[in-house]
Amino acid sequence: MGKPIRNIRHHQKRMKLQAKKALSPDEQERKARHRRAVVLIIIAILAAIPFSLGKYFEFNSPGFFDSGAYVYSAEHILQGAKIGVDEKPSAQLGTLLVNLLGVRLFGFSDTGPKIIQMILQAAALIVMFIAMAKLFGSLLPAAVGVIVASSYLSAPVIAKFGNVKEQYMIACMILGISCFVLYQLYGRWWLAVLVGAFLSWAPLFKPTGMSAAGAIGLFVILQPILKNRAWKQTGLDILLLFAGVVIAMAPLYIWILAWNVQIDVPYSFLWRELGKMLPSAASDTQTKPATDYIGGSRKLVPLSKQLPIVLRYYSMLILPIALAIGAIIARVIRMIWQPVSAKKAGVKSYDRFVLLFAVWWILDMAFVWISPHSYEQYYLPLNASAAMLGGYLIAIYCDKIKFAANKTKWVVVGTIGIILMIVLSWHIFFGLGKSPYSGKRYDEKSRGYLQKFREIPLNPEHPWLMVSEYIRTHSQPTDKIYVWGWVPGIYVKAQRLSSAARAFTSTMHIRPPDKLAEMVAGLLVEFEKEPPRFIVDTHNAHFPYDGRPPLELWPLMQQQILKRANIKAANSDEAYAEWLTKNVDSDEAGRFIAMKPFREYVMKNYKITQFFGQNVLFELKSPPAGKESQ
Repeated sequence: MGKPIRNIRHHQKRMKLQAKKALSPDEQERKARHRRAVVLIIIAILAAIPFSLGKYFEFNSPGFFDSGAYVYSAEHILQGAKIGVDEKPSAQLGTLLVNLLGVRLFGFSDTGPKIIQMILQAAALIVMFIAMAKLFGSLLPAAVGVIVASSYLSAPVIAKFGNVKEQYMIACMILGISCFVLYQLYGRWWLAVLVGAFLSWAPLFKPTGMSAAGAIGLFVILQPILKNRAWKQTGLDILLLFAGVVIAMAPLYIWILAWNVQIDVPYSFLWRELGKMLPSAASDTQTKPATDYIGGSRKLVPLSKQLPIVLRYYSMLILPIALAIGAIIARVIRMIWQPVSAKKAGVKSYDRFVLLFAVWWILDMAFVWISPHSYEQYYLPLNASAAMLGGYLIAIYCDKIKFAANKTKWVVVGTIGIILMIVLSWHIFFGLGKSPYSGKRYDEKSRGYLQKFREIPLNPEHPWLMVSEYIRTHSQPTDKIYVWGWVPGIYVKAQRLSSAARAFTSTMHIRPPDKLAEMVAGLLVEFEKEPPRFIVDTHNAHFPYDGRPPLELWPLMQQQILKRANIKAANSDEAYAEWLTKNVDSDEAGRFIAMKPFREYVMKNYKITQFFGQNVLFELKSPPAGKESQ
């Protein structure tokens, strides 16, 4: 019975082969193009699903932290405020310029910057796919890379939806690295110029964007040493890359220097670092070097506290990290095996690019340790570099299955690999059981694509949105306001500007008391010139997030704390300062004392209008206390 069946199958196979041979070369080519088009469409859909979901979440999530700060600064500058004088933005230069363009085109909201961010991200993913497909000579590594990058760069648990500097930076890094790969493959000089331009812009959004430039710099220098490129060609590479940097940076330097814009010039952080290496007379003693920043970070958050946070985030991103580690291990094994192997055909043209991708990824992995905050968006960059590096592992698999005598074994390996990738990324789509930051368990699955998709239609009325709407409807567009605490989105939603050049802050709990006193004195000088119609005390929790009470503008929590502690004193401020010294530290008590002129100004000139959740809204008395109406 078995033999006839085998004969039938053999006959069918032979007939199909004959039918294929009967096709003309043009028909065969047309069929191949059709199959390739279908595959490309499938890849595009798989990459577009998480990307589109991310944009759906983003455009339906109002930005009340960094996004609001960037948009506010852009609007204020576009209305004529002088940078560094009337407006002291928190945004890096690149982020500020993108927001200026977005607000100019689409108005006082974060819609414009989000659209620009979406275009940059889409372009980056497309160019990344092209570069990986050309480099590895197969669609599968490129498909895996772009789908992993799209899924993780849009993942609700780390994406921090909105107008995010990390997303701009990552798009520039991907474009720069991808153009560099294409330049190395095809030698088009203009691609090298684009590389220099894109990579020079990445650190303008955030200094950690230097990781891609650092990887390319090391790669270019090592290529002639490793006998992969001639010294003359390497010199040309460097000149073309530098030309791209000059072309991209020149307009910014001209704008800043010619118009005396009071903002750090591009790469000022590098010049300051170099200044630290010069004799003391030539160095900038007012600016701490990066080593001091890292040391200060460790004082604020010791390694013993940061380590479990970082490891939890690493475990959450296990798929891209596993792909990256697997690629590095595979490359090391091939480097050991190739010299002793009788078959030199094992050497592939793409082997040398593992060095580029690996250095980029290792730097991205390392940079999350620099800041004491460990905010979720800090873990975005490593996914892009891991996705490109992981493509190498998939490329090796493609070569194995293509030339293997026994393809069944490799089909099984590929199937297991796909299942493993789904398992390792399941929580990204369907939710986590515990917080990667605190390690505390959620009541139910949270922060996956599925949960975020369910949350958006609910559209809860957040207290900060409510206080914003109240201000907008109870004031004139010319009225000024002030928001105490890091909720700058209130300015954007209320469509109002601030009376102060530094409209928001989140560092009140880590500023030395004397520096906080200087900031308060500066605010009060500005308020005397133009009193805010409304002041919002957000009572927002700020770094170091250790449960300390907020530095409030009216002694509300202060009275509650003293009452709970059963402390009765003639001078409640002195009693509260003593309580802070015992329960927090002496510096926090000093900060409370430094805030006294601010509290007195608010209590003298303002009245509590309404509470919106934890937000306390103060309205200027009419006429202000101590002043007669004109």
